[in-house]
Amino acid sequence: MRKSFCVLLALALLLAACGGGGGQSSSPSGGSSGEPSDGQSGGQEISGEITVFGWGGGEELQTRKEATEVFRKLYPKVKVKEIWLPANEVDTKLDAALAAGNAGDVIMMSPDWRGLRSKWFEDLNPYVERDGLDLASLLTPGVDKGYVQPDGKREGMPTTASDFMIAYNKKIFDDAGVPYPTDDWTWDDFAEIARKVSSGEGANRIYGIVAHWILQSFAPMIYGGRPYNDDWTKQQLDDPRVIKGYQLFGDLVKDGAMPDDAASKAMPMDQMFAAGRAAMYPMGLFEASTIAKAVGNNFEWGIVMPPRDPEGRTVNIKFQTGFAMNKDSKNKEAAWAYIKTASLNKEVGDIYSRVNLPAPREAAETTFKAKTIEGTSIKMEDFVTGLENAIVFPWGGALAKAADLYGQVWEQVTLQGRSAEEVAREYAPKIQEAFDSIHARQ
Repeated sequence: MRKSFCVLLALALLLAACGGGGGQSSSPSGGSSGEPSDGQSGGQEISGEITVFGWGGGEELQTRKEATEVFRKLYPKVKVKEIWLPANEVDTKLDAALAAGNAGDVIMMSPDWRGLRSKWFEDLNPYVERDGLDLASLLTPGVDKGYVQPDGKREGMPTTASDFMIAYNKKIFDDAGVPYPTDDWTWDDFAEIARKVSSGEGANRIYGIVAHWILQSFAPMIYGGRPYNDDWTKQQLDDPRVIKGYQLFGDLVKDGAMPDDAASKAMPMDQMFAAGRAAMYPMGLFEASTIAKAVGNNFEWGIVMPPRDPEGRTVNIKFQTGFAMNKDSKNKEAAWAYIKTASLNKEVGDIYSRVNLPAPREAAETTFKAKTIEGTSIKMEDFVTGLENAIVFPWGGALAKAADLYGQVWEQVTLQGRSAEEVAREYAPKIQEAFDSIHARQ
């Protein structure tokens, strides 16, 4: 399970960093409009050089390069050097570059780093305040959560996000005589439905839900709990709500509504759904196009919001990507101008809409909402609604050790068949030690 949880964290980075910049260094002063224009920021013309350090591949990387071209048009006197790495090289090369003092000026980041590189990042609050930015109105609701640390420091600004919907096979539901799920369903409803739409035996078994890797992150939260408190000082595995969440998925495996380890290894989760072997699939926006292509004309399908907790709140998870400013940048005004453009400019948001949910609210509510999942008539607008109260992916960065232990909890309950209560008693002290070690290093 440790291996699989490492894969999960690597995927988070894929969803969700060397070079140096030259030019004039300055601190926030003056004022500017909410969206960059005319090569001005802070009441002065911006020039010099900056280096942008990030990751990506394929169409996603292409959109990042196109976003930089928008910045170049707005700020023609700024020379931008771009360094884009494969996601699996970012951690090692970024940390080495930061330690050596040559990590550039603008650094791609994600809130799920959970404070891992906080000491290297400039607090962006003074820049936001100086420029009079009303981020609540400028940004897509939910896209900015996680960029401000518990101590109030703003480590970055958002560019894109991805949340989840539950995709469902209408034919399986129809054959089982079960109504399609609706946005007001609960996790108890989900479990009951998963059992009702399951059928068959052995290699012909149709499961209610695939064993998607994201479900182990949903588990602690589906009944209103959280795996840890807001400042990462206290594990909450022993919260009865968290225990109940893990047990729900353990019971689904026991009841044959979710594939066990052997069945999951026999057929990958996306193929299982596309082949009509599973009724439901927790689908991230980042994989919607891939799933649509795999399903093709095999069956009619739809999407619905993830279920609600006992308080009536939809439980969703989001992956986010944004940019931070290197505190040692020699050209902070140009770095801020780049970050602000990437986060707030509608033209950039329209570009990002090709691959993900964009940060600029205007782009999300027009260009992105008008899109459909490739090859289908399923509209993207539900992903915008789902993002607003979605929870930042809870693992990664400084929490990696605790994440590994929570992954073992999932394994013990869903693969080994142990009771969640018993596993919680065993693992809660170990997880608390992991959280204690985070603060001991600070």
